[in-house]
Amino acid sequence: MKSLPYFPFYPGEWLRSTTVLRMDLQEQGAYLKLLCWQWDEGYIDPDDLTLLLGLPQETIDAWFKKKHWRKAFEVGEDGMLRNARLHSDREAALQKVENASAAANARWAKHRASGKPKIKRRNADEELSNAVAHLETEGVALPSDLVASMTAYKDMRRDKRHGVWSKDQWLLNLKPEFTFDEWREAYDTATRSGWKSVHPKKQGSMRREGGKALKSLQEWVNDDDLPY
Repeated sequence: MKSLPYFPFYPGEWLRSTTVLRMDLQEQGAYLKLLCWQWDEGYIDPDDLTLLLGLPQETIDAWFKKKHWRKAFEVGEDGMLRNARLHSDREAALQKVENASAAANARWAKHRASGKPKIKRRNADEELSNAVAHLETEGVALPSDLVASMTAYKDMRRDKRHGVWSKDQWLLNLKPEFTFDEWREAYDTATRSGWKSVHPKKQGSMRREGGKALKSLQEWVNDDDLPY
C-alpha cells in the first residue's frame, strides 16, 4: 500500500510481549509475517494462512488452538483475522493520511480561488539574450563565437535539466579578469563535460596577443585590445 508503506514497530515491547514470549522462533516469524500482511491488506483471510506461511494446515490449526495465538488475532464479524492493536494503529495512520490529503486539497482550492497569478518561470533563451543585450547597452559587444559557446552551454543545461541561469548569473559568469577567448574555452569545456558551472583558466600572462585580463568593467569597455 503506497499510502502506508511502514508500520510502527517497538523492539522492546516485542521482546517483552507475553504473546511473543510464549512462541518459539518459527511461530514468532509467522506472527510477524501475518502482522505485515494485515498492515498491507487490512485483514488476514483464514483460508490464506497455509499459502502465506507455507506450513501444513495441521500446524496452523495447532497454533490457533493455543491461547496466545487466539489472543494475537481476533476473528471479526466478517470472518477475517486481525490483530487488535495493529488494526487500531492502521486506522489512525489512514486517518492521518486522509487529513493531510484533505488539508493539501484545501490549500490548493484556496490558492485557486484567490486568483493569484502563477509565478512565471524563467525562460533560458530570454535570460541569455537579456544578458547579452545588457552588455551591449554598456558598450560591450561579445564576439559571436563566445555567444555561440554560451548558447551551446545553455542548451546543454536545458537538456540535462539543470537550473535556468538568470540574466544576472550570466553576467556574473563573465568576470572581466578573463579574456573573451578564456571564457569561450571555459564554456566549450563545460558544455562537453555537462558541468553545472563554468571554470575559466588563465592561459598565460596578464597581457597577451588578442586581448588581456581587465580589472574592471570600465577598463574592459575602454580597452583597445579587445578582440571584436
